[in-house]
Amino acid sequence: MSVSEIHHAAITVSDLDASAAFYQQVLGFKRTLEMPIIDPETIQTMGLPEGARGQSLYLQGPTRIGQLELIQWSVRPEAPPTPLRAPAPGVFLLSFETTSEEIDAIYARIDPAKITVACPPRRSVLENYGEITVMIVEDPDGLMIELVALPTRDQIMAFRAAQKDPTAQP
Repeated sequence: MSVSEIHHAAITVSDLDASAAFYQQVLGFKRTLEMPIIDPETIQTMGLPEGARGQSLYLQGPTRIGQLELIQWSVRPEAPPTPLRAPAPGVFLLSFETTSEEIDAIYARIDPAKITVACPPRRSVLENYGEITVMIVEDPDGLMIELVALPTRDQIMAFRAAQKDPTAQP
């Protein structure tokens, strides 16, 4: 027996409405559940101070495999940490698979005055894998969000075959 795919990833946000708007309007996620986090046992389990409260919003993409949970807490850290960046340990990027066309469409509707684009759509070739398209933006709290379009299994196999015999047609 092994663990299955991710059920959900929880992200603490500073403004639930702004983050919900980003994930829904920019990335196209749908709301699946919204609830307060008020149970003292849950608060204790999460290592939060007594009396802390949260508001939770679950979002889901079109495949409905895995969810993203956004939580705005009533307590604030003394000095808010900046978003993590590699090579610091911890989550610094969330990656979502989509199509090249969807990446281009999202990029076209982004307002650069409101959303930081760390990497505009870029096509590159991964060794022994094939062509991918990637774009990286930041959510309202600075978390890096990667959108990536991957080749199909058939495209990967054709790419590998062409690498072995450069004269072969994919």
